[in-house]
Amino acid sequence: MIRLLYFSTARASLSTSDVTDIVTLSQKKNAERGVTGALAFNGRNFCQLLEGDEQVVRGLVQDIEKDQRHSGFKIIDEKAIDTRHFADWSMLFVNELDFSTVINAMQA
Repeated sequence: MIRLLYFSTARASLSTSDVTDIVTLSQKKNAERGVTGALAFNGRNFCQLLEGDEQVVRGLVQDIEKDQRHSGFKIIDEKAIDTRHFADWSMLFVNELDFSTVINAMQA
C-alpha cells in the first residue's frame, strides 16, 4: 500500500457547494476503490492524503490532477505503508485553516 500527500489551489470560482460535492463523491468512490484518506480545504487550497493499493491511488491521483476545479497540483510526499492512518474514513473532510491533521498523518 501507499500513502500520498498533495497540495493544490482551488479555482477562484469554486463554491462551498462545489467542495461539498467533491467530498460526497470522493467518499462514495473511495469506498468502492478501497481508498482511505482525508481532504483539507482552507477556502483557497486543498491538502489531500490518500491511502490504498499503489496502482489504485496512482490512478486516482492522475484523475485528480486533471480536474479543472484546481491548479498548481503538487505531490508533496509519498511512502509505502503497512497500515492506514485514516482506516475508518473513505474521505475525512477537514474544513479549517490548519492542515496539520492531514500533513501529520504522513508521519504515522
